[in-house]
Amino acid sequence: MKKRLLSALLAGLLCTAALTGCGGNANNASDGGAGAGADSGAAADGVITINYPTFQCGVNTAAPVVAQLVEEFNETYAGKYQIVLEEIPGDANYVDKIKVQLGTGDLPPVIYGAGYNLLDLALAKDLVVDLTPYVEADPEWKALYTETSLATNSRDGKICASSAEGSIVGYFYNQELFDKAGIKEPAKTWDEFFAQCDQLKAAGITPLALDTADSAWVTQLWMGAMVATASEDGLAFMQTMNPTDYNLPEMIDAAGKVQKMLKEYTTLDAIGGKYEHAANNFLSGQAAMIANGPWMIGDFSDTTKATEDFAGKVRSAIYPDSFVYDAPIQGYIVTKQDDPKLEEAAVEMVKFFTSAHAQQVGLEMQGMVPASPTVEVSAEAESKYPLLVEFLNQASGAELRSDTLQATMFSNLLDVISQQLPLLAADSITPEQFCTALSDAAAKN
Repeated sequence: MKKRLLSALLAGLLCTAALTGCGGNANNASDGGAGAGADSGAAADGVITINYPTFQCGVNTAAPVVAQLVEEFNETYAGKYQIVLEEIPGDANYVDKIKVQLGTGDLPPVIYGAGYNLLDLALAKDLVVDLTPYVEADPEWKALYTETSLATNSRDGKICASSAEGSIVGYFYNQELFDKAGIKEPAKTWDEFFAQCDQLKAAGITPLALDTADSAWVTQLWMGAMVATASEDGLAFMQTMNPTDYNLPEMIDAAGKVQKMLKEYTTLDAIGGKYEHAANNFLSGQAAMIANGPWMIGDFSDTTKATEDFAGKVRSAIYPDSFVYDAPIQGYIVTKQDDPKLEEAAVEMVKFFTSAHAQQVGLEMQGMVPASPTVEVSAEAESKYPLLVEFLNQASGAELRSDTLQATMFSNLLDVISQQLPLLAADSITPEQFCTALSDAAAKN
């Protein structure tokens, strides 16, 4: 999944959170206006409260979008439904919390699958509401599903989730730093890419903003792109959901190249660092390139003068060998509850959060790519985010596409990646051993 966090420069705005249980079953104890952590259910005044835990809070790039949609939903359904946010800073903290609740069978009414394949975990516990009849009964909602969106969110012919955002991911580079190193344009091949890294390094410029913690989102993007472009087998692997064998030549080769990237081409804080560190290193001009999606464009378009100046330096690119990540992000999931009225409220929330209007809000507020192609890039979005238009035009010409490594792997591998990458960087393990560790972890599912 992809990370959607603002720069650590904004760390002072971190949201306060209570990592408390949210009580998936309906209770009558909620007052309908309680703070984060309130139980879902019917309040004394008859209002159905939907407790919604989310990592899209505080410095998370999607936080303003979620906040606005919650406000609009609560106004639209005033006196009937109310969403109460439970703020959980950090993707890993959110995933850990959901896993704990999966163990108890006590999930909140709505969870966000994001890039962590939470859908299959919830399905394994038989805790997912089949959305098929609801979608079939609503032509407008049904029209928002594409063939790929259905594939992402459906299992065994049943629609189990609904997406609001597409995941078209390339990378960004600092044109000013490229100019200083004498680099005219992004690399067309991986050999050229590594030559450019050497060229940047020779000019005293750190080539890459990378990370290893919290599933190593940024670093995984480079790794997956190298696997997908290595061969037909590599691309097929990247297009496989829940692979169990990572011991293929393309993965081993990519792990070896990532080892080199971590050792020679990145900042000292990349080892053990989170996405926030990588983002901050790029946003502060300490690194020339970062792999990430269009949602980061909102970070470049901040109203502060310093950020405005930086935005003019940023350019976008697809990966070498004409590759781009392109798949809908696994969407919102309605979970089974004791109270059918709470389930109905949750369905209405998911429908609202994935509507054409909601997708337009995400596009215009943060430059998020809509999951549905019927939601057009408006003139307002084009004016506000010219870099988004630039990237979408580049992505349209990509010859190879797949989902991300993170989105297709079993969720228990996310921690393994973070544990093994520092060892790889320190030469404590070989690329072969790295891939074997992933295979061993996948075999436990």
